[in-house]
Amino acid sequence: MVAIRKWLARLRNHQAPVTQWADQRRDEAARLLGNAEESGDWIALTTHCNGFIREVAIRALRDQPSPEALAALIERLNDWVPQIRDLARESLEHYLSPSHVQALLIELAPLMALASRHRADHGPTLTAVRNILQSPEVHSDVYANFLTRQGSAARYLFKLLLEKNIDKQTLLRDALAHRELTVRVAGVAACQALPDAQALQLLQEALPRPGAKVRVCVMRTLLPLLENPQPLLCTALLDDSQSIRSLACWVAPKHGIDARAILAGRLTEGFPKAKRGWLGILALAAELDVELEQRWLIAAARSNYPSVRRAAMGQLGEGLLVELLVALEDPSDTVFLAAVAQLNKQSWASLHTGLDAKLNRDWHALSDKRRHALMRLRPKWQQVAYLLARLTREPTEQVFWAEKVNLWCEEQYQIVDPVTSRSERVKLIEQLRGLASRGLISSTNFARVLK
Repeated sequence: MVAIRKWLARLRNHQAPVTQWADQRRDEAARLLGNAEESGDWIALTTHCNGFIREVAIRALRDQPSPEALAALIERLNDWVPQIRDLARESLEHYLSPSHVQALLIELAPLMALASRHRADHGPTLTAVRNILQSPEVHSDVYANFLTRQGSAARYLFKLLLEKNIDKQTLLRDALAHRELTVRVAGVAACQALPDAQALQLLQEALPRPGAKVRVCVMRTLLPLLENPQPLLCTALLDDSQSIRSLACWVAPKHGIDARAILAGRLTEGFPKAKRGWLGILALAAELDVELEQRWLIAAARSNYPSVRRAAMGQLGEGLLVELLVALEDPSDTVFLAAVAQLNKQSWASLHTGLDAKLNRDWHALSDKRRHALMRLRPKWQQVAYLLARLTREPTEQVFWAEKVNLWCEEQYQIVDPVTSRSERVKLIEQLRGLASRGLISSTNFARVLK
């Protein structure tokens, strides 16, 4: 700081003739450095466009170690001025000691980013940081930080610890339970270097944990280690994860396991109590194209779990049309849309009465999204037939229903309807013509229907 004060004094007392621009630059530097010298806020000046100001700021930060100062120095390691890069590298060496490990861990992300910046060779700096983080005296700090990190920083620390950690079994157990999914995947791969007995124990502990991507990796690694993989495969066939079931279905024939027999055996038992049990049974039945008994489908369609009800919708056929119509009352939009998708596969004759009853009862209570979805279940001409019927039955609401008819006409273009007979279409067109002549709907919109 003494050197900076002396430099500021010389700058203020400098009497050499200069251009107006140079004078402005000198005054600006003197003002900024003077303010920073008084306030101690040098970090902001490390990004100034004036290279000399950045240099002075870096020299000042060298005497004020902190995580914030370290972040500023790391940024300047890739400065466009070589002299500033060299100065930042010299200043950073102060942090390359075990006493500053917490600051290095806080700023680990920008340090790692240096590997992809090529204005200078950052290899020596990164190697020095790596050596510090792998030193025995900071192991507990680095390990504790690893357990809380996510993303690339977590993967980086895992690799560091794996290279030096003596107790690899403990490290891999923590890695397989880590919050970062990619660390868990890397942990599975690292287990292959352990003795079979240790790897088997760790993988069996990791298999039930959530995360299908990790569980598939665990299962692939675990199967060759098992003397008898049949119990695992039988369980995996009824897993709620599609990727686990797919792997089990692929491997099962090699071990003499029939997936259909496993499903049939499970169906002789009672209904599952957990959501995952229901999802596994429903999914395997769908994948094997096995038709479940009605009692199973009804129980699934009335489950307390929305995801189970949604999965059941895809297997309800015409024989359980009542359950599909009941599902239209479901508070879950995903279940409602799954029921609509399945109803769309049914014949109009079987659907007509129930759908009319639903629309008559709940038209005004339905959300726009649900009302639109239900109307799309009707063939095109049956949509306007319904609207016209409501208009006829409710003369007090004539304006409201006429507007709905008008909007329907406006939306039409080359109507395709293989269900409605020609004679019925002619009657509907005459009704629309009458509304257009009375001015209740737009003549232009009515003309669209005739195209």
